[in-house]
Amino acid sequence: MTDAYPNNKVSVMLAGAGHEVVYYQMQPPMLADARFIVAGHATQWSMFETNLGNLKPALVVVQADIAPDPDTLIQFLSRMAAWKGVAVVVLPMTHRDFKGAFERLDTVRGVYIAPVNWTDIFQAAYGSVMTERAKMSQAAPMHQALSGFTSANTSAFITGTKRIAVLSHAGGAGCSTVAENLAYELAVRMSVKALLVSMGLPPTAPPHLKLRYLPNLTEYFDHPGKSSFQAAIQRCETLEVLVAPESSLEYMRILESSDKGTGEGTINGMLIDSEDGRYAAIVMDIPSSEDLWMAHSIVFANTALIVARPTLADLASVRHTLTLLLSGMRSEKRMAKESIYLVLNQFTERSGFSPRSFQDELAGTVGWAPPIAAVLPFDPGVPQAQDNGILPVTRIDGFAKGIRSLIGTLFPTMNNALEASNGSNRNVLRLPKIRFTS
Repeated sequence: MTDAYPNNKVSVMLAGAGHEVVYYQMQPPMLADARFIVAGHATQWSMFETNLGNLKPALVVVQADIAPDPDTLIQFLSRMAAWKGVAVVVLPMTHRDFKGAFERLDTVRGVYIAPVNWTDIFQAAYGSVMTERAKMSQAAPMHQALSGFTSANTSAFITGTKRIAVLSHAGGAGCSTVAENLAYELAVRMSVKALLVSMGLPPTAPPHLKLRYLPNLTEYFDHPGKSSFQAAIQRCETLEVLVAPESSLEYMRILESSDKGTGEGTINGMLIDSEDGRYAAIVMDIPSSEDLWMAHSIVFANTALIVARPTLADLASVRHTLTLLLSGMRSEKRMAKESIYLVLNQFTERSGFSPRSFQDELAGTVGWAPPIAAVLPFDPGVPQAQDNGILPVTRIDGFAKGIRSLIGTLFPTMNNALEASNGSNRNVLRLPKIRFTS
């Protein structure tokens, strides 16, 4: 693979023990350096293990406190040789005797003892990657990563409302699957107050969540205002759901009413009114058609998840979506780069792109690539579960792990809750697996 970054930008995966270290100590000086691209974060060991193998970053800057012990970290960093990746390690004073052991690793290009100057660390790390690229006829700048998990534990630690637009300009990429399972995992299995807005024509939430097509958003648009909002809500256990009308005539009527602006009685106005529900998360499943259902949702959102399959067609689709989010709207309505993430769906080892090469190609043509918040493996059990009215996140282990990675990126203060969902905490809903037959 050739170098995708003609300007030699380096994509970095940051790893450390906790939200404070990664987001407030390591990340700011890296973001201030135009030579780097944010690739991803890991603030707990389980996600470091997963991300390192799946995403194969070219550079990892890791605070050793994240590992259960130095020997385990040494073992994992040695695996980076398989893809010519390099690492920079920061050791706590209590582990300074391991400095020589880390320095002997072929993949380690620097070992420092805390406290450190992170600006100096990234300066040295950049030089290490440039040296490694110079040694190879083919250099892979870096790739991306999943994201971060950190301290604290439940929705009580979430401040403000995360308004999440799940979108793609490629049909069949899996936006509805991601949106529905993300919202369900938050609301039902992690006790986060969440709202799902299913906007397709027809909406997919009713068959997937065993809901009805009535009531729907016509209840709100017949009498716009906060007082009538609750009449449109359905519930799937503790998850609250709004669904677009199944009727094409009603669907178009809502579009026509939204053509007058973004105030009350419009799609954006409806979403603004939804915030009175005091949700920690509003997840919007946006249709791929580029109309006001999409435009008003983007105006309202403060976070975007672009869902894509690892294909050439979806790569082109992501380019189009990024153009819309970053430059295709009025400047005051554009999405901030740090609020945009990729979700790579239906990935297999035989896919045309790896997570790393997908991001490399995107950055090579657009000049920038969002971090990959989750990689969801291809599993025929996912559509089979949906056809049976069962959410895949409750039955498909690999898929569930990806959704939890996504939550870790969006809500980095939920580390303890995520750990509980992976363990045996009795507060987490555990459903038995079922066997699907063809």
